[in-house]
Amino acid sequence: MKSTQKGFILALATFIMWGIFPIFFKFIENVAATEVLAHRIIWSALILLVVLIITKKLANVKRIIKIKKVTLTLTITGALIASNWGIFIYAINQNEILATSLGYFINPLFSILLGAIILKEELNSALKLSIFIVFIAIGIQIYALGKLPIISIMLPLSFALYGLLRKRLGVRTFEGLFIETMILAPFALLYLIYLTINNSGEFGMNFNGIMLFLSGFVTILPLLTFNASTKYLKLSTIGFLQYISPTLSMIIAVFIYNEVLDFYKIISFALIWISLAIAATANLRRKNDTK
Repeated sequence: MKSTQKGFILALATFIMWGIFPIFFKFIENVAATEVLAHRIIWSALILLVVLIITKKLANVKRIIKIKKVTLTLTITGALIASNWGIFIYAINQNEILATSLGYFINPLFSILLGAIILKEELNSALKLSIFIVFIAIGIQIYALGKLPIISIMLPLSFALYGLLRKRLGVRTFEGLFIETMILAPFALLYLIYLTINNSGEFGMNFNGIMLFLSGFVTILPLLTFNASTKYLKLSTIGFLQYISPTLSMIIAVFIYNEVLDFYKIISFALIWISLAIAATANLRRKNDTK
């Protein structure tokens, strides 16, 4: 098998897994989002520990945590990724899968916007138009709902901020995520102990317990395949494939969980797709011009 084919299969598997995440978390929608989040943090940290031991990269972690500035930044990014996970789980519990789908469609453009604001990266006219169209789509949501579409905004914003800080930090994916989850793990563990003492936790030798344990695996497995895919594929190819995830989530929301795709949501999605097409076309032209 050619390396590009291997990379494509790995990337496809990654984005399909991320796209069907809602189905997994729907199985435990009766469990409080905070408890699911706590388990996701703890089991992810333990699985990452095993991965780092097997790959002999634990020494990298020891070196990183000695740098106070880096550790402080990873504390902030840990809080951001935990917020992102928590919002996502809460949205699934509240039958708002379409809101998460819209949020992840918006995510790349939020990242571009933050790059322009914080890193002073220059935006061409096409990207400016794309971002303007996104704000129109959000405006339609605000008008139709009578309030801010919090989930659709906070998901991409938290992840874009996370990506921005991690990019500037330059710490590798697994080492960084392990430190982030290890910083959060004591708080998650204390919360779970509190639930146990009050007999209000759902973890045990039952279906919920198994699913909560597996939440760590479903978090780390797509990261492993994604990390592997980047060794064989161009980032531009991965950039196009990433839209598989929110597309699958949207299909799952409408056809499996019967979420209503209102007219205003259709308009919002259509505008987002137009903005993404403009941004993608501009990116391709820029690459062709630099060849």
